[in-house]
Order: sequence, then structure tokens, then C-alpha cells
Amino acid sequence: MNSGSLMERGTRSPPILASPAPPHLEVILLTMVIQETLRLYPPAAFVVREALNDIKLDGINIPKGTNIRIPIAMAHRDPSLWGPSADKFDPDRFANGIAGACKPPHMYMPFGVGVRTCAGQNLAMVELKVVLSLLLSKFEFTLSPNYVHCPAFRLTIEPGKGVPLIFREL
Repeated sequence: MNSGSLMERGTRSPPILASPAPPHLEVILLTMVIQETLRLYPPAAFVVREALNDIKLDGINIPKGTNIRIPIAMAHRDPSLWGPSADKFDPDRFANGIAGACKPPHMYMPFGVGVRTCAGQNLAMVELKVVLSLLLSKFEFTLSPNYVHCPAFRLTIEPGKGVPLIFREL
């Protein structure tokens, strides 16, 4: 992308507004921002799987029938999978798609993984892109100075104290 990385342009303004990119590139940038947001703050806290056989995983014996909880947010911030900037918000890591963002790509799992991936994943992504595109075409918004960052890890991951925003009509 010729317009420079999102991090070079800054993250204060939404990338859709920060760049005079053609509409198809704006959708790509929006997708990258959504994917990076879902990487850092996935909708679900855990993926649970049952061991179908006795297995040995990294030197640990796991008997058949054991439920295994995979903490998605921890896997999404593992530097051995995502590189040394795993804790930083960097949508550019998705410039070459999910396969280019992580080693191995199946470790990106905001909607689960495997045969039990969320059936509504594609609908959720389309709805999110449509709603954000409409909002970003009419408003500029920033975080309120009263915002307190404290994600709450419940059944889903959500803002513990809400997300107060300041909207300005364009």
C-alpha cells in the first residue's frame, strides 16, 4: 500500500479518514483494523476442546476425555507466534492476510477454530464493516478523557467500564 503503514500515519484518526485511499483500499484497511482489534480483544475468552485420545502435549500427559481450555487472548499475544510486537496494536500485520500475520495462521482464532468455528463469523464481519463504514462516513470519534482501559474477561471479553466516546459530525 502506497499510503504508508497505519502506524506511520498514526492511530489517532481512523484509517478510513486518515487516508485518501480509493474505496476498495479503505475496505481493506478497515478489515485489517478489525482483525487486529479482534486479535487483541477476541469476543470469546476461551476455546474448549475435549481430548479424544490420550495425548502428550509439550511434555504434558493429557488423558482421553480431558477438557482443555485455550485462552484465546493469551495465544493472540504470544510473541513466539506474533513476533516481538505482539502486545502492540498494529493493523499492518494483516497486510498480507491472516496467513501472513501469524506463524502458524490457525492461531488466529477470535471466532474459535476448526470445525466448531462460530457459524456467524462471516455475518458478524460483514455487519461490522457496514456499520463502521456508515459511522466513519458521517462522524469522527475519539475516546473520552474519562475512558479507563480495563477489559473484563467474562463469558465474552468486554470493556469493564464501558467505552465513552466523543462524536463529531463531519
